[in-house]
Formats: sequence, C-alpha cells, structure tokens
Amino acid sequence: MNEATVEIPLAVVGCDFRVASSRWRSRLVLEDDQACVLARSLCRIGASDGFCDLNTCNRNEWIVSSSEPRWAAELLRVQMKMRIEEARPWLEPYVYTGEAAARHVFRVAIGQESLVVGERQIARQLYRALETARGRGISSRVLNGMGTVAGRLVRIALRRGCIENAAVGVHSLAVHYLRSQLRMRDHYKVAVVGLGRIGRRVLGPVEGYPRFEPVLCTRTVTDDQRVRPLSELAAVLAEVDAAVVCTGAMQPVIRAEHLSKDRPQKKPLLILDIGIPEQVESTGIPKNVEVVGLDDLVGFYYESHGTQWKAEKDREVVGLVDTALDEFMMFCSEPKFSAILDMVQRHHRRLVGEEIPRLIADRFDYLPENARARMAFDLKHIILGYTSEVFRTIKEASAPNAEDDSCQDES
Repeated sequence: MNEATVEIPLAVVGCDFRVASSRWRSRLVLEDDQACVLARSLCRIGASDGFCDLNTCNRNEWIVSSSEPRWAAELLRVQMKMRIEEARPWLEPYVYTGEAAARHVFRVAIGQESLVVGERQIARQLYRALETARGRGISSRVLNGMGTVAGRLVRIALRRGCIENAAVGVHSLAVHYLRSQLRMRDHYKVAVVGLGRIGRRVLGPVEGYPRFEPVLCTRTVTDDQRVRPLSELAAVLAEVDAAVVCTGAMQPVIRAEHLSKDRPQKKPLLILDIGIPEQVESTGIPKNVEVVGLDDLVGFYYESHGTQWKAEKDREVVGLVDTALDEFMMFCSEPKFSAILDMVQRHHRRLVGEEIPRLIADRFDYLPENARARMAFDLKHIILGYTSEVFRTIKEASAPNAEDDSCQDES
C-alpha cells in the first residue's frame, strides 16, 4: 500500500503536563452536555463526524475524526483557548493532524507521553473515553477503529514487556509523596476522599503501608463501617494528618469552611489534590494546611527520576507504534462504503436510542412496564439483526478479493 496516498482523517488538540498546569487544564474538562454540543456543532458545519475528549491527570485532549483534519483542529484550538481566556497570550495547545495525530494517540495509549513513562492505566482511560463518546452518540467509525488498533497495540506491548511501571500512576505517586513527607512518627491517619477508580487505587497502597491508618470518605456510603459521608468531611479533616482528594467532582469538594471550624490550629494538615478539575478551593486555606496538587507531584517526580521521562523508548516500542500506524492507515483506506457504514450506524443509534423508546412511550403506555420493556428489547434485537446483516454484506463486498465487475468490463 502506498502510504503517501492515505490521508488519516484524525486531529488531536490538547494540553498535557508539559504545556499547562493542572489548574488551567481543569478548565478544559467538558461536561456531558458541553461535549455533545461541541461535537454536534462541528458535525453540523461538516468539520468532523466524531468527537472524543480524553481527561486524565496528565492531559486533556480533544480527538476528532474529520475529512478536513486541519480545519477541525483549528476550530478546536480556538475553542480550547477560549475556555482558558486569561491564559490566551501564553498558553498554546498542541495540535496534531493526520498521521502525526494517530502516532500521538498510539504513543499516549502505551504511556510514552505520560509523566510516568510506560504507565498502564492511560490505556484504560483512553478506552473509557471512547466508550463515553459512543454512549453519547458522538463517536464515529474512524474513532472506533482507532480504539481497536490502540487496544491491540497495548496488548502486544504488554506481552513484549514494553510497558513498564504497570502499577505506577498518579495514585502511587501520591502515596509515595505522602511517605516521603510523613516519616517522623510511627502512625498517621490518612483520609482518602472519593472512592472511585482513582480513590480505590490510592486506598490499596495506603492500606498496605503499616504507618498509615486509612479514613474513608465518599459521597455514597456503603455497608463498610469505615466509610463516612461527605457531610462529615470537616470532622474527618479535623482528625487526620493527611488527605488524598480524588472524587472526580466538577466543583471543589474541600472549601475553607471545611478547615476553619473544626481544625485544631496547631495540627498541620497535608492535602494532596489529584483531581481534574481541582478538588480543593484555592482561597481561604488556613496557614497550617498545605495543599499539594498535580503540578507539585510533577516536580516531585522530576526530582526523584531526573529527566528520564523525556527519553525515547527503545526501538521495539517505536516499531510497535509504526506497525499500529500502518494498520490504522489500512483501516482508513479500506472501505469504499465508509459513508454508507457511518449512515447505517447513525440510523441504528437513533432508532435504538430515540425512536423505539418514543414509539413505545407514545403508543403503548397502557401496557405494563415489563411488557413495554420486553417489546423494546425485541424491537432493538430485530434492528440489531438487520444492521449486522448490512455490515456483513458491506464487509464482504469491500473485501480484497471482491472484484468490481463494471471495472473488469471496462478493462
């Protein structure tokens, strides 16, 4: 295949830990409705047909599939700068289009662009971002194909031992920082605020360190007697020596009032804010409270590991990325029926997600709920069967050994 003839319909615009601090990057986190509005606006003017936003502790990126990737990238770059208005004179998002965009995504997937080079959890975060885009109905065939190729790349890299530091990420870096700071006594109480994916990862090494006694605080209280509700956050912070905050909330969870009333003035408190957006309000924090954010952890990592994170990985990693790029190029160049496939996918999503529920709600409201649920299931199954048959037929027609009879006649 002549790679020069293949234009990869992909663009990436973003800011990572090397471009902007976590405070500025926090402004780039889109809520569900904001992501959908942006994606559909781009689609409406023909700038893109798929949108995915990747938000991690290290980066915030917007990934789009587009037949005009440079145009789409410029539109996204302007949108991104508008969200960080105060920093516009100096903050410039990075922009990748075409082959460079695909190469960047694949390097991100295997942790080559992360603070901790070779971290494994970024692959899961990319997968979840693509799943979220599909759930919102704003993904595309190209983005789905990119995810498939990236997943295969990650599995091969793991088997060959190219992804190091598999258990290392911001969660373990945070606990390592705590251990470096809290070593004067034999016993410290450490609060873990938020027990989502990152919170559970933080909890593991906190529980495993004999000097730390974990205190758990989260929005949803379970049967676990150790877990306390966020309504008791001020009391929790008053009794602990340190706290790691990672709730994933869109607004600050810890505010000045949580620290001013119940906090003993002579008892210092160390708070590690590893959330995106930031979880600790920046104003009104008492002097005996130290807040350490993601940017501080970046500095801590530099001091611990020097500049090794900048080094290019060995030839095998570079070769794996090149192979993934070739596979993705082939995927992008294959289907002459891609427009039909995209149209079928869009109609399928609309029928299953909108038309069937609306039909049943309008016409069969007199039926019991279980009967309506069964009807919805049957109708969705029929449509799924039809859609699968269309995909199978198109795939067979576009296979390498499928010949175009009209072209044969002309030759």
